[in-house]
Amino acid sequence: MTTSSRIFLFALLFIGLCSCKDNATSQNNVAVKDSVATAKTAITKDFKDQKRYVIAPNGLSLRKEASLESEKLTTMPLGSEVVLLEKGGPKILEVEHIKGKMLKLGYDGLVGYAFSGYLSPIRLRSADESTEAYILNLKETFPDIHFESRPTDPDFHEGAIDTYTLPVTNWHEAFYLVAGIYELPKSLGFPNPKGPDKELLEEPNKPEEVWSSDMGITRTNNTLTKIVYSYRAEGFGYSVEITRPDNTDFRIEYLVFVD
Repeated sequence: MTTSSRIFLFALLFIGLCSCKDNATSQNNVAVKDSVATAKTAITKDFKDQKRYVIAPNGLSLRKEASLESEKLTTMPLGSEVVLLEKGGPKILEVEHIKGKMLKLGYDGLVGYAFSGYLSPIRLRSADESTEAYILNLKETFPDIHFESRPTDPDFHEGAIDTYTLPVTNWHEAFYLVAGIYELPKSLGFPNPKGPDKELLEEPNKPEEVWSSDMGITRTNNTLTKIVYSYRAEGFGYSVEITRPDNTDFRIEYLVFVD
């Protein structure tokens, strides 16, 4: 074989190898795009009605696998809307006195897993909604919600009392919904259901201008029966009470007043 023939043959082989590499790269890119498109299709079509909302005050981690130790894909902020893709398996986990499972979710084009204890089918109140408007909007999805607003007793400070129900099944879910609605101090997290019958927890490092900021907890046989957060400053105060009469829907009473 002549030198010119060898050069021509090597050139053909080189071109062929480059072509194969380009084809492989192209196929990989298509596969990645198809995978992302499939995930987005699942999120936007097949599961569009399976919405959940993040109620963790500091946000909730979306993880690669169904494990609390798995790689974190992103942090989903408080109030984020996610889509439930699969219900969790039988394994029960406990995080900060809260029991739950790892659920498969779709969020912002990503698919991963998150702890169910910090998710709720009920969204949080937006900044531009009054409590009454918020509850009325929720009633479109949860028609059994009750709402009532009335002025405070004339012998008390001038103010109002909002009373409504939340159709949730767990104390921690009711607590974190209320904490998100009224922006309760993050340092006063969900209390341990086990403990003394009466307990008062004060907000650590509360601002000097705040007279009091504390959470009262009532338990019976290591079971929560009432949580009350109270705030008082010059010229203004409010309290939020959470109870569960007869193990039905949770009852929320919000009292606000001015001096």
